Amino acid sequence: MEVEYTFLQSWVAVVLACIATLIWRLMGMVFYNKISENGLLIKWVNSIAYSMVSAVMMMMLIYPTGVLATTLTEHRVIGLVIGLSVMLIFKNLVAAISISLISFGIIVTYF
Repeated sequence: MEVEYTFLQSWVAVVLACIATLIWRLMGMVFYNKISENGLLIKWVNSIAYSMVSAVMMMMLIYPTGVLATTLTEHRVIGLVIGLSVMLIFKNLVAAISISLISFGIIVTYF
C-alpha cells in the first residue's frame, strides 16, 4: 500500500529531518571537549548513526520507491556490493559513491 503525501507534508518532513540532524550536530559542537572519543556515549551515538544509515540503505534496496522501483533487485545489490568493495579497498567515500552509481547505471542500461 503506497501512501501519497501532499507537497506541504513532504516539505514538513524535510524540515523536521533537518532539525533532527541539526540538534545532534549542535550538541556535538557544544560538548565536543567534554566527551571522550572512546567513551560509551560516543560508541552509542555511532551505533545509532550507522544503524540509521543501514536502515535507509536496506529500505532503498528492498522496498524502493519512484524510478528506483523500476529496476531489478539484483541490479541494486550489485551496485551496493561494488560500492562497498570500493569503500573497503580504497577507503574513499567519494570514489565509492561515484563508482557505485556509475556501475549501477551501466548495469541497468545494458543488462
